[in-house]
Amino acid sequence: MKKRQRKARLIRAGIQLAFFLAAPALFSTAFAGVKSVFLSLAAHEPVGWNAFLDVTAALLILTCLFGRHFCGYACAFGTLGDALYEGTLWVRQKIFHKKKRHGYSEKTIRLLQKGKYLLLLFLIASIFTGWYPKLQGMSPWDVFSMLTAGKLPNTSYKIGVFLLIVLMIGMCTQERFFCQFLCPMGAVFALMPILPGALFQRNRSKCPPKCGACKMRCPAHLDIDGDTPFSGECICCHACRVTCPRKNIQIGPNVQEASKE
Repeated sequence: MKKRQRKARLIRAGIQLAFFLAAPALFSTAFAGVKSVFLSLAAHEPVGWNAFLDVTAALLILTCLFGRHFCGYACAFGTLGDALYEGTLWVRQKIFHKKKRHGYSEKTIRLLQKGKYLLLLFLIASIFTGWYPKLQGMSPWDVFSMLTAGKLPNTSYKIGVFLLIVLMIGMCTQERFFCQFLCPMGAVFALMPILPGALFQRNRSKCPPKCGACKMRCPAHLDIDGDTPFSGECICCHACRVTCPRKNIQIGPNVQEASKE
């Protein structure tokens, strides 16, 4: 099983690296599309279609059809978070001999997951109240986009630089820290209706008694059930699927119902 897990991690890391190098600005571009809609509404102007909305619409449609695979495989910010967490995990294992993956409790994660929705509401409210321009230079993802484009942010972005550093520290403490707790685009993706056939399913009757390996390995501590109310929080990292000792998790029709036919 360890060989299968290692192979899956390498494949995912390869895909993430390819997207990181080829399209590091996808996250910022997608959120720029969302901002453009609310900026038009706040100005009482017709919403004009633009290149940002092309990316936003494409990612939202893909999310509805296939789940949040963009978050799990293509978001450069998510890839940064994975690299920092895995690097911290390696240090803990090799130097401090800590075998378990570190992170927050399920209760803490459930509470902090609300943060990204509050941040999204705050940004929308700032647009409608005209306060949004005052936030210029405070966005950590704007700073990240500049760095990935080979540009150094000027002094007007010092708050954004500081917040990016704080986020990177948080990424070392919990797997997918930003994606789960503070990503406004992640909040939008989590609110999208995902087709049932695109959700992870498992046949509970085949699960070993008191196993729970999939939930323990999931960064969001999710139960692997297609109808879970937290299904929108799934970032489609496939960690649960490759961790299952009986290969009992898949994406597609309900495997439990299929086994009865």
